[in-house]
Amino acid sequence: MDRRLYGTLVAAPVVAVGLYAYYLKYRTKNRLFFMLNVPIERAVAPGRWRLVGLLVRVRNFIYRNTIQDRLWNYIEARSEVGNADSVLAAFDDYCYNYEWTWAIGDKKAVILAKVVQEAKPKMMLELGTFLGYSAIIIAQNMPPDGKLITVEAFPKSAEIARKIINRAGYGDKVTVINAFSYDVIPNLHHDYDVETLDMVFLDHFMEGYVADLKRLEKGGFLHNGSVAFADNVRGEGSKGFSEYIRSSGHYECQFYEADNGYTEGMSDGMERGIFKGADMFSGETLGL
Repeated sequence: MDRRLYGTLVAAPVVAVGLYAYYLKYRTKNRLFFMLNVPIERAVAPGRWRLVGLLVRVRNFIYRNTIQDRLWNYIEARSEVGNADSVLAAFDDYCYNYEWTWAIGDKKAVILAKVVQEAKPKMMLELGTFLGYSAIIIAQNMPPDGKLITVEAFPKSAEIARKIINRAGYGDKVTVINAFSYDVIPNLHHDYDVETLDMVFLDHFMEGYVADLKRLEKGGFLHNGSVAFADNVRGEGSKGFSEYIRSSGHYECQFYEADNGYTEGMSDGMERGIFKGADMFSGETLGL
C-alpha cells in the first residue's frame, strides 16, 4: 500500500476523534472530553506512540496550552505546598482519569523507591526528568543529606518540573538542568562539583542509555558499588542496555518486571546494575 495512503488511513480516525473532542469541549465543560481520550490513549499506547503524540497535539491545539501546563494547573489546584504525597496523588489522579503521560507512575515508583532506599545515594544523577514525578520519588527515599541532579532536554518540561518539585518541597534537594545528557555528563565535575555518583537513573532517550552509561564509566563518575538503574528496558530503543550491562562483566544485574506507567497489562521492565568495574576505567577520559 502507498505510504501516503496508509498514513491517511491511520491518521483519519485520530483527527476525527480530535475534532469530536473539540465539539465536546464546549458541550460538556471539558470532563467528557478527557473521559473520551483516556481510554483511546490506553488502547493505542502499546507500540503506537506516534498516535498518542498526535492525540496530545490535538489537545494542545484545542486548549492553546500544553500537557505540561494542564498537569501543573491540576496539581496546583489539588495539592498542598510542601506535601509531596499530595502532589504525587494529584499527578496520579490526572494521569489515570484525564490524560495519560510518560511519567513512570505509581507502580514503577514502588520499584524505584526500593532501589533508591537500598542504594542510599548521597549524590545521584537522573537522566530524563520529564515533569518531576520520579525526582520526587527519589528525593523522598534518598538520605536526608542526599542531592539529586536531574537532566531534562525539553525546556517546557524542565520549567514545569521545577514548579512541581518545588511544590513537593524538594527544591533545595533537587537541581533541574535543562540540557542534553551528552552535554552535561562531561561537565559534571567542573560545573556541578560532582566527583562520583552513587546512583544514576536512566529514563530519557532510550537510544542513549548505553552511550551515556559509557560516558559515565569512562569519565570516572562511577565507583565500585554505584548503581545504574534504567526504565523501559523492554522498549525497542533500549534493548541494548540490558545486553550491555549483563555482558560487560562490570555489573551485578537484576531485572524488575513492571507494567508501563498508568496502563494495565502493558508489560515493561526496569533493570539495576551494581557497578564493579571502577579499576578497569581508572585513568580513562571521556572518549564519546
